[in-house]
Amino acid sequence: MQPNQRRPERASPEDLDAVYRREGPKLTRYFRSRVRENDEAADLVQEAFARLAGFMARSPLSQPAPYLQRIARNLLFDRSKSQERRLAPFRVQFGEGVDPGVAPEQTLQIEAGDVMRVYRRALGELPDKTRDVFLLHRVEELTYKDIAHRLGLSIPTVQYHVARALSHIDAALERE
Repeated sequence: MQPNQRRPERASPEDLDAVYRREGPKLTRYFRSRVRENDEAADLVQEAFARLAGFMARSPLSQPAPYLQRIARNLLFDRSKSQERRLAPFRVQFGEGVDPGVAPEQTLQIEAGDVMRVYRRALGELPDKTRDVFLLHRVEELTYKDIAHRLGLSIPTVQYHVARALSHIDAALERE
């Protein structure tokens, strides 16, 4: 320091009080618009002014408002980084092919249940003879020849009813 220069004066508590009265309400609104809880906003205002007071005790500020705004932004940034670190173990990556709501086995069971409901409804919509032929073939696993013999039909007629049932069920599944 040169001999004829005056050493800058340190900020007095009155200076800090004046800054608080002028900037405190603005800073409170700033934090309230960015955090969920009012108590948290008040804590952040207090922290910002504590940091400002620490700086002003070491070095005077001619315009403390911009410095206080920078402190406020840094506090919010630090807060968000802290929350990210704290919540990192609980984060689930969402991406293509990920369905976090339901386990894969459950999904398959749900889908199979949906398909069976559509299947049963489609069977109920079939004419009686077509349904009977289809069930004899698919459930009882009879051959076309055995079905024809049991119901007194020709083999081409059995084939027709099975094809008609399959077509109807396929169309019902496509609609869903």
